[in-house]
Amino acid sequence: MTSERITRREILRRAGVLASAGALDNPLRTATAQPTPSGASSSSTAEWLRSARLMIAEGYCPPFYPSLDYEPEKALAAARQLSCDSIRYPTFSYVAYFPTKTKMPRHPQLGSRDPFRETLDLFHNAGLKVVAYNPLNHPFMDVRSKNPMYRHWMRYDAEGRPMVTGHFGWTRFYEGCLNSPLRLQIRERVHEVISEYTPDVMYFDGPYEGMDQQSRYCHCKYCKAAYWQATGKDIPLQNGSTTLEEEIQYREWMGRDVVGRFLAEICAMVRQVREVPTLFNDTGLLSRWDWRARAFGPVDGFMFEAAKTPEQKLFNLRLGQSTGKVIWTYVGSHTEYNREHLKDPHVRGWFSYPVAGERLVLDAAVATAAEAGYCFWGLNRMFYLSPGEILGFKSLDGVKAVFDFARQHHTLLQSVQPTPQAGILTNTQAIRWSRDPYYPARAYSNYYYGAFQLLKSASYDAQAFLDYETTPQRLAKYKLVYVPNALCLSQEQGAALARYVQGGGALIATHMTSTADEYGRRHKNLALSDLFGVSLTHPEPVEIPDLYLRPQGSRNWIPQDPQVMRFTASQEADVLADTYSRGYRKTLGPAVVRRRYGKGQVIYIGSGLEAVYEETLNNVVRGYVQSLLDSILTPWRSYQVDFQPGLMTQFAASRDVLLLHLMADTGNIWNQPQVQELFLPLKDVRARLRVPPGRSAKSVTLLWSGKPCRWSLRNGWVELTVPQVNIYEVIRVDLS
Repeated sequence: MTSERITRREILRRAGVLASAGALDNPLRTATAQPTPSGASSSSTAEWLRSARLMIAEGYCPPFYPSLDYEPEKALAAARQLSCDSIRYPTFSYVAYFPTKTKMPRHPQLGSRDPFRETLDLFHNAGLKVVAYNPLNHPFMDVRSKNPMYRHWMRYDAEGRPMVTGHFGWTRFYEGCLNSPLRLQIRERVHEVISEYTPDVMYFDGPYEGMDQQSRYCHCKYCKAAYWQATGKDIPLQNGSTTLEEEIQYREWMGRDVVGRFLAEICAMVRQVREVPTLFNDTGLLSRWDWRARAFGPVDGFMFEAAKTPEQKLFNLRLGQSTGKVIWTYVGSHTEYNREHLKDPHVRGWFSYPVAGERLVLDAAVATAAEAGYCFWGLNRMFYLSPGEILGFKSLDGVKAVFDFARQHHTLLQSVQPTPQAGILTNTQAIRWSRDPYYPARAYSNYYYGAFQLLKSASYDAQAFLDYETTPQRLAKYKLVYVPNALCLSQEQGAALARYVQGGGALIATHMTSTADEYGRRHKNLALSDLFGVSLTHPEPVEIPDLYLRPQGSRNWIPQDPQVMRFTASQEADVLADTYSRGYRKTLGPAVVRRRYGKGQVIYIGSGLEAVYEETLNNVVRGYVQSLLDSILTPWRSYQVDFQPGLMTQFAASRDVLLLHLMADTGNIWNQPQVQELFLPLKDVRARLRVPPGRSAKSVTLLWSGKPCRWSLRNGWVELTVPQVNIYEVIRVDLS
């Protein structure tokens, strides 16, 4: 789906509280779900979820850890000054920050205090919301501890050694196992939070099954017993003798039956106690080893933390929204300095402190354009400042400016929806399962990010979606589906793509798409060779220097990816371009073909031009791919801007309003994106917005700068030139 409007009733329906839930085998469950107390204002929570302006009180650093300096009054003052409407309180991190009765450790300085209850009372009385942070098996067992329970909760390797991880750099921690008795302790702790307190949202960090060591299989006695009971087999040893089938069976069991089921149990338990939305951290959605990647089913939303660049962050947020869930994102937390001079990379230090206001404007503006909730990291920066110092703290200007903007235009921003013309199939199966030497997982992101960049640079809105959500209903949402180098596709996914094209859809597929099944088992040819109208002459790509793309009937040669597939075209396909080797002075065969298939059409590109563009920003490559896109999508274009390097766009509309977000990612740092950047404005950005048939434009406004603009209406398009985009601008067109 594109950008679903989620009502409170819909959130509660998804959570299951409006349907009769089956009884769980859970000694902690209560007989009846209780309504949210009046102080928590349940009636507005569902509407608020999508636009939360959250300040994070991080429990892994001051003012909570190692020393407990936290005072709720200071937190409230900081939140108000920054225009936040909520706080995320850490019920637990390495220790509990409320008087838990479980066997898990409390902060030694907690004493008789209950700062969680104090925070809830104070923030609710002030009309702000409180999100309860609940880690699900986040590492907390200090290796220096003498706690005898820890040895029963740890993950162990095949030789019986505990697995150890780092985090913020305070110390090292034993990793916990979800098959151990720790699982019940976590459930009891979460039950205390939801049954004895009144948070507005339950947020879960995890579930984790390891952190630094998550790719290693646990061989504790509880895992051995559970796996034997489930499969009748021993846990694979990961010593080089493990077969692919054994790895598939273990990883499916751990991801689905252990981690995924645990999150589902926790959410069901919460729903039985109180009608409270649930979110979790699913930053590993595109990870090879993150066990929780597909666990988003039972929650109302999830956090997609950050990315290396603003463009990638926009892609990630739109991908998350394709699941139909509410999406939140960090603002500022991952814009730390690189700390390359440190011996221990776990020593984080100064999270977001060196980041100036300009960088934070861009970070928060991307979240605004993507219609994601904001989670600002946060309190650790402001707690030790006086109220006057907070407002004078220059590096916070960017966050406050965007938060004020979001508050001022809340109704407008929540009323519009993106209208993507294209969908981008994101091949998570290849990330997880490909072992092809020509398909390194670290490089695959260049293909889907590159496809997104090419579509955006051509002024087409695009939304990424997950390969395992490739259904006829999903595909029908798009005029074009772009499949960038999707190596691993199942038979069902391939059939869905073929039916989509046969019914009138358009498809662009590139490079090694469909050369393997969903678990990376290779085919002799492309599984979709008939759909594409090609047949491979070599099963693997070839890599040759100095290749060029020669479009038919053109004298303009285009730089070609040095890694290409060799193939022949069928009689049903038209060759649009060949690959030519200047070094060998010969044509290597077709490079790009087009064919009709049923009522639709397919373009197959036998190389990764989108990855080339992501890596080079080559204008000639961009122009050629845009010509292919224009041949399909021009009739459905909703806006158009003249290309300028660094310009990002995001379009959304309602019945009476058109919005075009303009973001200028023009920082001066390219190789080290976490280093501080200075931004230059983009000048004279020309834009056109299509007016729906039968409507006219009555006004055009620049929302961010508040400056007037000249515009005209010509042939059904609003045309204007934005004099300057200094990091962020929003064009608003009101329709009559």
